[in-house]
Amino acid sequence: MTKKAKLLKRVRNNPKDVRFAEAQSLLKDVGFDERQPKGGSSHYIYYHESLHRIIVLTTGTKRLPEYQVKDALRAMQVLEVEHEKG
Repeated sequence: MTKKAKLLKRVRNNPKDVRFAEAQSLLKDVGFDERQPKGGSSHYIYYHESLHRIIVLTTGTKRLPEYQVKDALRAMQVLEVEHEKG
């Protein structure tokens, strides 16, 4: 099992204990692009050309809020299903 697979498994098993950098890494690995609004905001926006929605992650706290992690996991799952369909 690769490091990324282990990280994804850990995040799925415990979405309450995920750091920003871990979620960022997982999203970028599946093809999400990142942008940070101007003005030094703590919110980072992730988007994927195959999805019609965005994922927002915040920095500035030790761990991400659980709802942000679950939203990111759902988006990755949708991409996985679309990829399997062809």
